[in-house]
Amino acid sequence: MLKSFVFLFLLCPFIASAQDADKETENQLVSMMVVAKATGMCGVLSQLARFQKTTKMEGGDEFIMRFLNTEAARLGHTVQSYVGQCPGIIEKYKGYMELIGFKE
Repeated sequence: MLKSFVFLFLLCPFIASAQDADKETENQLVSMMVVAKATGMCGVLSQLARFQKTTKMEGGDEFIMRFLNTEAARLGHTVQSYVGQCPGIIEKYKGYMELIGFKE
């Protein structure tokens, strides 16, 4: 009985440690997913601007600005802070890609 108690007593910290490691891994994966999604958003914004610059579509500038204003407000940002996140997000994305073994 004493051996069982000692075994359980020693095993509990390992179980708790494994659960903490699982939670940390889960948080890291969620962070990677959020960064990947935000990187896609930055790419779309860049493509919109590049498309408008190239085609000079009538009303395109106004549409892009309305879109940016709406999205920024929805997310609690100014247009400047919304778009300003992109360089940092892209750097995090590159770091995550290197972490999982992909290099440019």
